[in-house]
Amino acid sequence: MITFDNVTKHYPGATTAVDGLSLEAPNNKLTVFVGPSGCGKTTSLRMINRLITPTSGSILLDGEPTERMDVALLRRRIGYVIQHAGLFPHRTVVQNIASTPRLNGVAKAKALTIAHETLERVGLNQSFAHRYPWQLSGGQQQRVGVARALASDPKFMLMDEPFSAVDPVVRAQLQDEFLRLQREIGKTIIMVTHDIDEALKLGDRVAVLRTGGKLAQIATPRELLARPADAFVADFVGRDRGFRFLSFAGFDASLPLRKEPTVALGTMPEAARQVALDRWVLVSDGAGRPFGWADLDAQSGPLREEDVNLSGTMAPRGGNLRHVLDAALSAPSGRGVVVDAEGGLLGTITLSEAAAAVESARGMGGEARS
Repeated sequence: MITFDNVTKHYPGATTAVDGLSLEAPNNKLTVFVGPSGCGKTTSLRMINRLITPTSGSILLDGEPTERMDVALLRRRIGYVIQHAGLFPHRTVVQNIASTPRLNGVAKAKALTIAHETLERVGLNQSFAHRYPWQLSGGQQQRVGVARALASDPKFMLMDEPFSAVDPVVRAQLQDEFLRLQREIGKTIIMVTHDIDEALKLGDRVAVLRTGGKLAQIATPRELLARPADAFVADFVGRDRGFRFLSFAGFDASLPLRKEPTVALGTMPEAARQVALDRWVLVSDGAGRPFGWADLDAQSGPLREEDVNLSGTMAPRGGNLRHVLDAALSAPSGRGVVVDAEGGLLGTITLSEAAAAVESARGMGGEARS
């Protein structure tokens, strides 16, 4: 557990970055610091490994005050991931990852073995092992940064906006990969982000800080959305928090799905009309996976790839009602596509059916995220 006990940080000129911060980050959970610019998120994070020294108060790791620890030993106990990965440019990927176990006294051969294993764990295959950072994309560099932090098997990890320097698609992929990884390894993590959606998606607990470094509220994402402590928290979480709440309401096998016919590219409009439910027909790829809708009223020849409307999202079975509602809203046909883990079609759901599922979840208080 990481504990902040009335921690304050003053700078010369009467500037207070953090003011009387008291909270606990539980073991094996991810606690996210979020708030507006100047609220002391990064300052609070850096005080944990003493990159910044608190003016007063105490920070404890499993009950042991950090101010009593040797600084070098303290930092070796804590994995640290920063925004731009901070990789050593003159070292290969595997050498970068091996650097943290080497600092902890692990023999070179063993450290390299650990590095290769950790590389696979963060979703990179061995073809990346002997590349240099400049040969990697931004997302790949961030994966290596996470791998380097994990390679020494620290109990505690600090993450300072680790996914903010990549594009939105890669960022979502990294977030999903990190959630999977955290379920496997169960580290005690404090993460800083300026993105409330990221905080709600990744955090087991979310600490909202006010400008000046005061704690406004710390709660689970679901509690934060359902019961913001005051107007500041409600405004920061956002006026669409009712929609965000759907992320914590799952949908199960009882959700009614209708059988949706599909056609392949190259199908003539007349043949497609014989199976379609209306003017819109779902088009599948060569492996039979749905990828978009075609408007038969606009077709005069065989269906081509450029004729397929790709605006509709797809809801994964085992996802949440936000996925389902978005799929129904975004589909030009008004029927949201639900797929399995491999992208295979399970069926579709209409907007009215999705709204009924939302209403049912509201009545039951939603289904909490595990």
